[in-house]
Amino acid sequence: MDRLALELTRATSRFTRLAGRVPGSSYSTVAWRVLAELELLGPARISELAQRERIAQPSMTALVQRLESEGWVDRGPDPHDGRATRIEITAAGAAALSQYRRAAAERFRPLLADLTDFDRATLSRAAELLQQLADGVDRA
Repeated sequence: MDRLALELTRATSRFTRLAGRVPGSSYSTVAWRVLAELELLGPARISELAQRERIAQPSMTALVQRLESEGWVDRGPDPHDGRATRIEITAAGAAALSQYRRAAAERFRPLLADLTDFDRATLSRAAELLQQLADGVDRA
């Protein structure tokens, strides 16, 4: 089990790094991860986003300002604390994220076409299992 966990971590990290190198993208993978987190988990404070991404709060503030200038995120009041704001993804941000994901996936399309039907089915099942594992970690 330990070896499998290590191999999965290594392979998925490398795959994610390669997938994240989208030609023409002027944003870091952190920016895309923040948009993905907001899409998946909903609005969050800047401090929460910084903690999740393990970056300094001033860096996250600057990133959020840049995303806001693109119209990809909005600030809104925190319903639990009137002094705080929460960041949420906009429709334009979701569209940009979707486009980024399609561009990232496009890099692998020719390689997938070279695989057998069995191997593609295996990867499809592996993607489902990886999602289950990620969901389990999120809940833990």
